[in-house]
Amino acid sequence: MRMDAKKLLGLLSACLLAACGPDSGTGEDVVDENNPFLRAEAGDDKADTAYLNSAGKEAEVDLEADIQTTDTYRIRQAPADLGQFALTYLRKRGDFYLESLAEDSASPDRVEWRIGTTWKTARQVASLPATQLKHFRIRGVNAVALGSVARGLKAGKVYTAKVPMDPFSLMSSVGNACADPDDHMTLDASIYWYMWNPDRSGCRATMQNMKITVAKVMPKAGTVYPEYDQLVADGKITAVILFGQIGDGAITDSDPGMSAFRRVADYLKGAKYAEVTPAPVGRRFSKKFGNTTYEVDLYSPRDFSGLGDFAHFSNLQKAISEHEIVAYDGHSMLGASDFWERPSYPSFYQIFLYGGCLGYEYYVRPILEGKHGWAKLDLMSAVVEVSADSTEFAVPALAKISYALTHQYKVSWQQILTAVRAGVGDDTFGASGVRDNCFTPTGRRCR
Repeated sequence: MRMDAKKLLGLLSACLLAACGPDSGTGEDVVDENNPFLRAEAGDDKADTAYLNSAGKEAEVDLEADIQTTDTYRIRQAPADLGQFALTYLRKRGDFYLESLAEDSASPDRVEWRIGTTWKTARQVASLPATQLKHFRIRGVNAVALGSVARGLKAGKVYTAKVPMDPFSLMSSVGNACADPDDHMTLDASIYWYMWNPDRSGCRATMQNMKITVAKVMPKAGTVYPEYDQLVADGKITAVILFGQIGDGAITDSDPGMSAFRRVADYLKGAKYAEVTPAPVGRRFSKKFGNTTYEVDLYSPRDFSGLGDFAHFSNLQKAISEHEIVAYDGHSMLGASDFWERPSYPSFYQIFLYGGCLGYEYYVRPILEGKHGWAKLDLMSAVVEVSADSTEFAVPALAKISYALTHQYKVSWQQILTAVRAGVGDDTFGASGVRDNCFTPTGRRCR
């Protein structure tokens, strides 16, 4: 399994810091002033009037570029491949964070080719010889812009990204000259896009500027809330955190995923959640808030180690089938896993807290497709490599929801993301699918 290097290094650092903190692993109650559950109960909150990504805007963009390759067998794959190079180029510069296009290589409708002066869909040109396919565009690619780029974002504005003319010949033509070195990943043709850096000294690849046109800027959301009425309809909220393995080799108790697993258990015990034994999987904690029971399950790396753990896939399925809130803290495998496409998703409303690297780019779409649209789904994810563990992104969100249970549900998605921002230290987490949520503390706003 390939590891997300920046996440690995960040979590190793977090683990070393945590070793001096509350993660005792002794099973004793731990009083910790940094415990997000205790902070939430104390009402430690700050107002936030920003967009759901706090410092960003969401948009749809159109990608347009050429392709020149002798590998005509794969030319219909080129639009998606070049889109991946653009994803990396823009991400490293903080301009745009594009959704991954890895699944669009053979899309019959989303990819369009310019034949003469006319644009035709990939479906329409399926019978044309590859030699006629030289210029393409991909319409309506989801993107997030942060900071100063977001402030200047408007429909019609054009940005560019340096991408190769021929993505298939890089290894043979320039070797590693146009790729950033990585101590944890070995460069090969399949992941060149992830390590792409055309500005490296010595990079002599034949390049072009991909044209990226803002087609539409999504409207700012007003104050929106999780669908609390659906969460508490049966008198119980069920949540699960899946702690993936962070290190290599056999899983040990010193793996950062195991450390986070124990630390969250200590947080729950410190906030007077009762441990329920035996747990169906991992450990289970429960606490009553008024008329609602809040039940939190913790699956350790030994219960599910990550998005390549076929031996314990049934536990991932169980987590998704039985819980209203599902948090994943593990590697994204460069978007190469189909583990979010495989499960059967329940029909009830769910919140997903995705903590793997580039979750917005990689895995929003398969989860959305599994849920058949946004009506029963809210999904929090990050647009960068995540250097925080579950104690910094998932636990603050879960704690805010617990606070809402005894405060008339007056905790908005904006406030949840503010708590996550404080834990993570930046604005890279945002929430998808919440713009049209119906619940408000004073009644439903939908017809």
